[in-house]
Amino acid sequence: MSKKYYIGIATSFHDPALSIVDDTGTIVFAEGAERQLQNKRAMGCPADPFVWSDKILKKYCDLNAEFHIATTWSKKYVNTLKLFNLAGIHNEAPERGLSRFLYDSFLRSKLPNHNFVWGMKMNLSSNIQSGACIERNLRINYKNNNIKKYIFNHHMAHAASAAFSSPYEEGLCLVVDGMGEMGSISYFEYKNNSITQKGFQKGYESLGFFYSLITGLCGFSPEEGEEWKLMGLASYGKLDEKYYKLFNSIYEIDGNRVKFRSSHSEVRKIRIIIEEDLKNSSNFFENRANIAYTAQSFFSDCMHKILDNLFAKNISQNLLYSGGCALNSSFNGKILKNSGFQTLYIPSAPGDDGTSLGAAYLALTKDNPRLKIQSKFISPYLGSSISDDDIKKFISFSGYEKIKHFPGSVHLETAKLLTEGKLVGWAQGKSEFGPRSLGNRSILADPRPADMKDKINANVKFREEFRPFAPSILSEYGPEYFENYEESPYMERTLVFKKEVIDKIPAVVHTDQTGRLQTVKKEWNEKYYLLIEAFRELTGIPLLLNTSFNVMGKPIIHSFDDAVLVFFNSGLEVLVVNDYIIYK
Repeated sequence: MSKKYYIGIATSFHDPALSIVDDTGTIVFAEGAERQLQNKRAMGCPADPFVWSDKILKKYCDLNAEFHIATTWSKKYVNTLKLFNLAGIHNEAPERGLSRFLYDSFLRSKLPNHNFVWGMKMNLSSNIQSGACIERNLRINYKNNNIKKYIFNHHMAHAASAAFSSPYEEGLCLVVDGMGEMGSISYFEYKNNSITQKGFQKGYESLGFFYSLITGLCGFSPEEGEEWKLMGLASYGKLDEKYYKLFNSIYEIDGNRVKFRSSHSEVRKIRIIIEEDLKNSSNFFENRANIAYTAQSFFSDCMHKILDNLFAKNISQNLLYSGGCALNSSFNGKILKNSGFQTLYIPSAPGDDGTSLGAAYLALTKDNPRLKIQSKFISPYLGSSISDDDIKKFISFSGYEKIKHFPGSVHLETAKLLTEGKLVGWAQGKSEFGPRSLGNRSILADPRPADMKDKINANVKFREEFRPFAPSILSEYGPEYFENYEESPYMERTLVFKKEVIDKIPAVVHTDQTGRLQTVKKEWNEKYYLLIEAFRELTGIPLLLNTSFNVMGKPIIHSFDDAVLVFFNSGLEVLVVNDYIIYK
């Protein structure tokens, strides 16, 4: 029997990604296209750029194998996009008919019409082009026509990414995002190696759109994925009853769905009120922070109601949570404490990039319905690696002399440099799948100096001073540092620090005394574990400040060239790639 590969392609117009699973259920490769393209979120780009995807095929696959290619928006939905495009709906505000209906509906869901039309056109383009390069390379370059193709529902792909990558054999899969296929919330039962949809909210109501609206009103860009900024800003504010009432006048929670309370004209008035308040504010930062805090509180209150209603259905005590809203780590850290669920699993890529893995899993189980996918911890280190050959070329041809090789002991030298206050760029092994830096493509620093956060924001990340940094902590010390400690392998939840440790590590403590932690175990990432352990032996502190290896507005670095570019054009003082250290 020939080898088989199942290639999932995230075909949303943002965060396209490519995942490959073999016929045993093992993940061979998974990575977002933005890394290779160095184009933040890779808006409108194919998930399988021609040259890059060919390299991936040659590196990870037997080119004579059978290939199953799966995409992540259903045929019915893509055909609907085609109809809208043929109807000639343009970016200016339409006046009548179908265009008027769509305009009113999306105003109610708080997306401006031009964003809606733009998104529809971009989504259509992405679904048409993504996968074409993979198929072309197989058929033309390698004379392989042994190809099967699948198209899966978007929310089903989200659910599959969480269910099949989780360490559980059963669970309730919840998907909450901006908009799936004409709806933003779905839930599924995962049992006996299969996923069954139990509920779907059809309509334009969306907590994801709500959060995007407030992100935009506060001066950030939803298109660039800056909801993180709103979440960070929220901790500096306080509840404003006026804004909470405004938000509450838009939405109500009915069972497991979100419903509109008001008409689109009322929603427009609310937007105008907030815009005018910010325009006339005497303390712009404080007012924005209060709006952010209130929006975060409203989002959390709505989600808690939805979770309570879903738990009452008695499907499972394991919650498997995915979709763009599952990136809200501030809320995620409160789920187990405030719901009946006993366990929470959020994959490393819960957003649309993760649907590529979900689609690959769905194709695998469709082709092999009796195959049991093993429930175990899934490593997030699934992407590209940096070769020593690239470093050796740099040594040979750059003329740069401040570079040393530490085979087997680079973690010890790096730990020493960190204790001296050095800002370190750290690139090891395979890159992380998902938007967060989990210790293989990281900027690292000593968490003890109180001014370290400001130093990195100003000199390396070039971003707003209110943005927090994450702690990577050795698993065995988690209960010593956090209240109600929960393991967080993918940096997916925020927990409260214990009061007695806050003064020891001020650089990773946010203004509300929380941290979006990453749990580190030796069996998950040995080299990163050994680095933190070496730092602990020198300082007594079992954690490091960890942020993504990039500057604001750019994706996390992909190649050695990317790493060198960030290193020499920022305030980084040390670059560690594999076992080599480059000094300034």
